[in-house]
Amino acid sequence: MQVSLPIYKKSGKHYRLKLIILLALLSPFSLSAHPHAWVYMNTYIDSTQSHITSLHMTWAFDAETTLYMLEGEDTTPEHIDRTLQNLATSIVDNMYNEHYFTYFYNRNTPVRYKTATDAHFIQDGDLLVLSFEVPLSKAIRFKGNDFKLVIYDQTYYVDMSWTKKADVQISEALQSQCTGEILEPSVPEEQRAYALSFVSETTPNNELGEMFSQKYQLNCQ
Repeated sequence: MQVSLPIYKKSGKHYRLKLIILLALLSPFSLSAHPHAWVYMNTYIDSTQSHITSLHMTWAFDAETTLYMLEGEDTTPEHIDRTLQNLATSIVDNMYNEHYFTYFYNRNTPVRYKTATDAHFIQDGDLLVLSFEVPLSKAIRFKGNDFKLVIYDQTYYVDMSWTKKADVQISEALQSQCTGEILEPSVPEEQRAYALSFVSETTPNNELGEMFSQKYQLNCQ
């Protein structure tokens, strides 16, 4: 499925994205480790003229997951805006300990983040679309450096993916000195077979998510 989402450059219940995994485990289809929830992503890498400063996320949740997240919430016209804001704030706050499911590397060195900001939800048809900004703990000079960005749920129950090249955008300054591409996962056939046979009721395998995730490679001159 391809969805066209806006890029946000700047702009009750306490849910975690891990609850999406609970939805998968409760699903009648949860007989294997196939993904049971989908997040369609847009990412914008922001910078000054010389340093990368933050990552701006726009994530659309599939229709079934959207219904689950809104279950029991007050979605009446007079309260929907407050409900969506509270939900967005709660989800992003609780993703802090999960590193926002986002792993950014300067060469092979993991990049640390500050607390995410500007969390908000909008409704796009039958999808909820979450946007937020993840500032880097320290701006990183990009000239002459290589970067890798990976966004995934470790257990593989949630498919988080960019569906087209334009789903990752970079600042004008980065465009002038860097080239980037989305790399699809290359998984050995025996690992694919293992993932297909892996039973979700057993202890989750926290290596599957990274193994099947896309990677965005950014190379700067």
